[in-house]
Amino acid sequence: MKIKNNILLAAVGIAGAIGVSQRFTTDLPTHVTVKHRHYTTYYDVTEHEADSVSWNLTPEMVTCKDKPVRKDRFADDPLIPDTYRVKDNYVGSSYDKGHLFSYEDASCDSIDRVECFYMSNMLPQPHYLNAGKWKTLEGLCRTWAKTQSLHIIAGGIGHLKTIGNGQVVVPRFCYKAVLVNGSYQCWIFPNDTKLATSVSLDSCRVSAALLDQQTGLKL
Repeated sequence: MKIKNNILLAAVGIAGAIGVSQRFTTDLPTHVTVKHRHYTTYYDVTEHEADSVSWNLTPEMVTCKDKPVRKDRFADDPLIPDTYRVKDNYVGSSYDKGHLFSYEDASCDSIDRVECFYMSNMLPQPHYLNAGKWKTLEGLCRTWAKTQSLHIIAGGIGHLKTIGNGQVVVPRFCYKAVLVNGSYQCWIFPNDTKLATSVSLDSCRVSAALLDQQTGLKL
């Protein structure tokens, strides 16, 4: 993965040791890795957001019946004290809290439906991307996952600006890599330029080698 020297947090580990009063301090490691039920977040403490998130998307996760009505309950990640009130930085920013591990991927499991709203699973995205090409690609992945398990990695590239009190970084690009039919399919989307509806997903597709070069991944 992109992150070097990750540290796995346990529920009663660093979260309990640091406490609320020391949140948003340099007392945390620079990067931490936290495994939730169906996704792992590689969290960048310096940018107060996920560097990347990875998960396996299985047929069982996309073919359940009688899904509950979605309720947007964005919350601090209880295993990462740094996420305390990160969501407040989005207020008035004009950016969506963009899921990496999407709600629709999580909607068949009661625990996933809670954990997918943790702020450690979010990146700032303009609504036109979050509800546009990004959502379209999420749907394509679920179509593939009806017949096979996928491995997915999603995250951001670069530094466009910050929101809130300069605490949360808006990436210049958002990417997704999907292991499907034995090879990675990869996409990079601009996070600062609205793509016309006539622009196809294929126009945003890049090689695994280029994504590795841009992110430090080793697909």
